[in-house]
Parts: sequence; C-alpha cells; structure tokens
Amino acid sequence: MKLGLGALALFTALSACSSGGNTNPILSAVWQKVKPGSRREAQAAAAEASARPQIVITFDKIEDTGLAIIRARVGEDTRGVLLYGRAVNDTYVTFASQLQQTMTLQGSLITASRAIGYDMLSLRTDAGDPMTVPTPPDDWRASVTRDYRFTGDTPGGRLISVTCRFSKGPAFELELLDKTFDTTIMQSSCSGDGVRFTNIHLVQKDGQILRSAQWLGPDQGMVEIDILEPFTP
Repeated sequence: MKLGLGALALFTALSACSSGGNTNPILSAVWQKVKPGSRREAQAAAAEASARPQIVITFDKIEDTGLAIIRARVGEDTRGVLLYGRAVNDTYVTFASQLQQTMTLQGSLITASRAIGYDMLSLRTDAGDPMTVPTPPDDWRASVTRDYRFTGDTPGGRLISVTCRFSKGPAFELELLDKTFDTTIMQSSCSGDGVRFTNIHLVQKDGQILRSAQWLGPDQGMVEIDILEPFTP
C-alpha cells in the first residue's frame, strides 16, 4: 500500500476507531474543546462518544483508504492509535497519527518515535536484519547488533548498543481485525550497556511481520504494533 491523502471519509472514520471498534474518546474530547460554539465538560463529551455506534475496522476498509497503516499500543492502552504512511526516505517510512504522533519504520523495525511516550531519536541495525527485510522464520540469522539513540545530556544524546539473538518459537494463530492468520512466534533477546529486554514478533511464512512488541527505550518500555497495511513502493 502506498502513501497518500485519498479516501478522506474512511481516513477520518478509521482515525476515530479504537482497536476494539469503539469511538476514540480522546479524539472526541479534544474536538469538543476546540470546536466553535459552546464548550462542554470533558465528562459529557466522553459519555457522548461512548454512546455513538461502534465503527468496526476491517481489512476491506483499510484497503479502500489506499494508505499504508499501522496501529500502536503503549502501556495499559488497549485501544491503540492508528498511524498513516506520510513520508518515505529510502527504506524508512514515517507514519503519523491525526494528533501528529509519529513512528518511523525500516521494514517492521521501529527506528524512531515521537510523542508516543518518550521519544526515540534513532536506531541503527546490521544489514540483513530480518526485521528490516521480509525473511521466512526458518531463515532468520542468529543475531544482530543494534544502536539505540535517545535524548541525553550531550548534543549526541544517549547511545545504547545491544546484541539481539533470535530464536524460533511455536506456531501461533493470530486474530487481527476481521481475519485470522497463521504465524510463527520469533523472539529476540537483547542485552548490552546495562539493559536487557525481549522483543516478540508474529511472522507469516513469507516473512511478513503482522504484530510485534518492541522496546522503545529504558524510559518507555515496550510498544505493540500491528502492520495493518505495509508500505509498498
């Protein structure tokens, strides 16, 4: 799926959705505060939002938008936020929400984030990282080295270098939106510079990663992302 600005009606409708199909009360509350006319209390706006008919996201609706789309969930958030492909730079694609939260992905690997918890400035990984290029589960390499960069006390920020070792887990039937997919659980155990974490990826047999839990830094922890429609040149 390419970048684009088309299908405005579906774009707006999908942006109002939660992962469970409910209207997003945060977006509704923001709109109630900035729209012309009388301002209502946030509690009343949230009650109205929850009373609206559910909007169910389906893969057909996503296909109709003509956009590359991912969904991200952080911490205790069970609803998630939809982000749409906005810019491409070589193999890096930047996705943005309607509230201008952004994530940059190289393949399925998050290489930068903004306004989603604590910012991650950049991530560099070895060439051939199976997260950056679709790789069937049986062909994942043994390990890669990744350099994470965060804001810090110097102009160069804070650099954390880790080695991530991959291991193949069992098959997993993933229910995503209105479809079910056969995937394999791939685990990456990463450590270095005083940190240790484990990323989990649900991978199809052709190497496409549909869902993953990825580390965003020592202050942020994990983010779960769904690749609902990958960017295709």
